[in-house]
Amino acid sequence: MSAIKMLDFQRIHRPYQEELSAALERVMHSSQYIGGPESATFEANLSKYLGAQTIGVANGTDALQIALMALGIGPGDEVIVPAFTYAASAEVIGLLGATAVWCDVDEATFNLAIDQLSSLHTPQTKAIIVVHLYGCCADVAAIEQALPGVAIVEDTAQAFGAQWTSGPYAGQYAGTVGALGTFSFFPTKSLGGMGDGGAISSRNSELLAQAKRIASHGQSKKYHHQCIGVNSRLDPMQAAVLGVKLKYFYQSIERKKRIASMYLDHLSGVDGLILPDIVDGHIIHQFTIRIPGRKRDGLQAFLKEHGIDSMVYYPMGLHQQEAYKHWTPKVSLQVSERLSQEVLSLPVHEAMETEEVKRVVDSIKTFLS
Repeated sequence: MSAIKMLDFQRIHRPYQEELSAALERVMHSSQYIGGPESATFEANLSKYLGAQTIGVANGTDALQIALMALGIGPGDEVIVPAFTYAASAEVIGLLGATAVWCDVDEATFNLAIDQLSSLHTPQTKAIIVVHLYGCCADVAAIEQALPGVAIVEDTAQAFGAQWTSGPYAGQYAGTVGALGTFSFFPTKSLGGMGDGGAISSRNSELLAQAKRIASHGQSKKYHHQCIGVNSRLDPMQAAVLGVKLKYFYQSIERKKRIASMYLDHLSGVDGLILPDIVDGHIIHQFTIRIPGRKRDGLQAFLKEHGIDSMVYYPMGLHQQEAYKHWTPKVSLQVSERLSQEVLSLPVHEAMETEEVKRVVDSIKTFLS
């Protein structure tokens, strides 16, 4: 019996393998390996898709750091960030000498606990990093109301293509409504390359222009350095790959939604299991269940024995990581701490077959019975 992987790139890429190969050959024969038409075309298509101007950068972490730099974040500033997310969201704050202020998350959406925000706001609060975790849009409109005047940086690494379906931002894409939005094209992301890649978007042309300068050593034009910057470019090889995959993105997301629906249908009512709340607009970057009662690790081991991959995103809150313990929490982070002991993400990719989903479901039921 073959293994069921979290992602199976050979199967995922098979329908458009010839287009991917042709795109890579096109770049190879162009002899333009930095910038050039492939990068420019992808940026234009990305901007058109999102409905907001966008620039490519080297990776999602760079995108976050450059966004904070464009906002002028530095020593003495505070940036609110969820305690339950990937380390890059907080890492970039430390790299700039600013202070991360931890916020708990909502256990239904896994996104920021909005009821804590007003108590975290101080005169030093300059920005908030809003993570759209697992592919679900955070409630940016409510965050804006709770923190008026505080710059919002959307960390959209896990939510490319997610949309709000109600409220003031209905119909708009995650990553396009804050001061700046950041994206990751790491291979495992919903729109993933064959290496690292990232992007920054904004409807504020001045902020985006500053981000573009920072990403190119602070240059306003070649050899004219207007500000301190970094070296962060989306290379043409990745741009070419992403350009092909963007064409098939809708089909990919629709298939993942069907797989999530199968999981929900077959796991509904299973004792000892908490299923995710999949709202409209969710792009199912992860299908993450919760197993209370300290049974999560046992289930993961059981699935592994039966040839089924799973992942824990994330095994502890960022405030519990050694690198970030100097930022003392100001509020309770009990939900983040509980989720880190309960969450388990199951395989969900567009090449999964119905029989594979059933095999995952049957294994979970067997373990919990």
